Amino acid sequence: AGDSAERLYLQETMSGHPELAEEFRSWNWPFLLQNSNRHRWGLPDSNELFIGMQGAETDAHYDERHNLFFQVRGRKQLLVFPFVEYEKLYPFPVTHPCDRQSMVDVARPDLEAFPAFATASGQYTTLQPADLVFLPYGWFHWLRNDDALSISLSFWSLSTKKERVPDVFSAHDLTLVRRNLEKHMAARFGAALFPQRMRRLLRLIDAGPGGETSDGVVGEVLAEARTLLGAVQVADPEKQDEFLRSMLRVRFEGEWQAHV
Repeated sequence: AGDSAERLYLQETMSGHPELAEEFRSWNWPFLLQNSNRHRWGLPDSNELFIGMQGAETDAHYDERHNLFFQVRGRKQLLVFPFVEYEKLYPFPVTHPCDRQSMVDVARPDLEAFPAFATASGQYTTLQPADLVFLPYGWFHWLRNDDALSISLSFWSLSTKKERVPDVFSAHDLTLVRRNLEKHMAARFGAALFPQRMRRLLRLIDAGPGGETSDGVVGEVLAEARTLLGAVQVADPEKQDEFLRSMLRVRFEGEWQAHV
């Protein structure tokens, strides 16, 4: 109330509510299903209702599935960044509770802490009631309600998997590699030791050639990473080092909780 900074926000799945069956039957399901089929997004298999006070914000984050986002009531600001801007949005590490969320407060960015965000390329709009936006897999999105009791509804669907390994890896493909490689490293290091071993990995890379044969499991993981990068057409050792440093710098060097 008044000048309070607190904002109330409801997030609730629409599934499992038999009392809404009559309401659901009145919705235009053919529009949703036909567009999902036409664009090969995969059929929607989950949904979420969002209701929030004026000024309520959703931190920049991305989903690992496609999202058809309906603005039902009120206006909502929307800022989106393509998945290929992953490095510049500084997502929390995969083992952190805020995994898939950007450490950057995109509305009030700290460019001293996150310098690469200054060159991130995003798109901004204000959604009006009855607007529909498609948020592809991996696209970061930040939202803020302009009106009281703003209501939105998301339908998520799994992305279609590629049938074969691509002949040429796109920037999007390499961003997927970046995240999957980090997941592999987390599994190898274990969640408890993940941060410190990632920092040791960075020091090993900075020390120069030969690190793969030293430092036990950290050296082994570096060798595995190089093998994987070679398989996805990042064969030059210098480019491999650049790729790995971009995963590690800042994200594993600072204090995460300051950005939650």
